[in-house]
Amino acid sequence: MTTTTAMPVRPVADWPTPRELPPDTAQQAFRAIMEAFSEPGTLQQLPLEAVPDGVPAVMIPLLMLADIMTPIAALPTPGQPVDQALELAARLTVAPVADLESTRYALAFGEPDPREFRRLNTGTHWSPEAGAMLFQRVTDLRETGGWTLTGPGIQRHSALEVAGLSEEFLDVRADLVSDYPAGIDVLLVTDEGRVAALSRTTKVELA
Repeated sequence: MTTTTAMPVRPVADWPTPRELPPDTAQQAFRAIMEAFSEPGTLQQLPLEAVPDGVPAVMIPLLMLADIMTPIAALPTPGQPVDQALELAARLTVAPVADLESTRYALAFGEPDPREFRRLNTGTHWSPEAGAMLFQRVTDLRETGGWTLTGPGIQRHSALEVAGLSEEFLDVRADLVSDYPAGIDVLLVTDEGRVAALSRTTKVELA
C-alpha cells in the first residue's frame, strides 16, 4: 500500500555545498541509474558520499546529469525547499532553469501537485528524447507488493513497494506515458540512496 507521508528537508541555506564528484563516485552513481533503467523496478544504490550529509540523495542524479544543454525545473511541494535546491543545482551545473513544459530534468521532494505534474515535457513522436526525466524523492522503496510492473526490461512481474506517493501519482504518470514514444521517465530515490526506475515503457498497476 502506498502512502504520501513525506519527511521534511532542511533549509537549503543550511546545506554543505556539494562538490564535483570524484570519477569513481560519478561512475558508481551513473551505473546505478543505468542499471535501474535497464530493469525497471529493481533496487539499486547510489553512493551517498556523492553529496555531503544533509543533502537529499535525490540531488545526486540531478547534479551528475545536468549541464548547460539540459534545462531543469522543479515540481513544488508545500513546505519543501525544492525551488531553492533547483537554484543551487543551476549554479553548480550551469544548467538553465526552465518551465515544466520544456524541461529535460525535473526535481520533486514530495508528491507533486497533479496539475503541475501534468505540465511535464513529454517530447513528441519526432523527438521522444526531449521528454523529461523526473527525479522523485520518496520515503521508502522495497521489492515487495504494492505496485506490479510489466514491460520491456522486466523479466518477471516486478513488485515494488513505494512509500511517499499515492495512486493519483500513478494515474497522472499513466497519462503522461500514454502516447509512446513520447512520455516521461521517473527515477524514484530515497534519502538512503536507494533508487528504482520507471521508464516510459513500464506499465504500473496496483497489486
